[in-house]
Amino acid sequence: MELDGLLKWLFETAMATSIRENDWLFPMIESFHVLAVTVFLGSIVWVDLRILGVANSDRGLRRFAKELLPITWSMFAIAVISGLALFTSNALNYAHNIYFQLKILLLVVAGLNMMIFQLWFSARAEAYDPSHAARVGAVQQAGMSKFRQKLHEISFFWSGKWSALLSVLIWVTVIALGRWIGFSIQPTLAG
Repeated sequence: MELDGLLKWLFETAMATSIRENDWLFPMIESFHVLAVTVFLGSIVWVDLRILGVANSDRGLRRFAKELLPITWSMFAIAVISGLALFTSNALNYAHNIYFQLKILLLVVAGLNMMIFQLWFSARAEAYDPSHAARVGAVQQAGMSKFRQKLHEISFFWSGKWSALLSVLIWVTVIALGRWIGFSIQPTLAG
């Protein structure tokens, strides 16, 4: 089955028809979607700002991220489910909308960025974190030259700070694209 055929079938499902034709169902689902996205992205941005040393720098990075993780994943699940429900209501038009396509592309890029950070930089990020350095004993710090200590503190690449900055930029763009979708999509007539 070709993609447009699949999208048309999705559009004609009972769920999509209910969402599209019910006066309150689309706005209700959209409200859940926006609230879930807001909390989800808020938790991600807090961790990104923590990695960048802008917020909550007095708390350990791993502990801070671990505290937010349950909120992040539960809101992600709600955002995906509600987003898919909204998508079904006008699947063909959403799929051919440039803002929607860019949003999906950036969601994939955000996921890859997060995966790369987790695999290669998350352990290093805490080691380069000033709050971690403050917890390291004087004996360990004494073995480091002043230059190496400073380099350790300001290292942007190896600490993964570039990934946190990229994450913030991606998510701000995803939000903007989501808004543009709402203003650019045309209703689809059944048939």
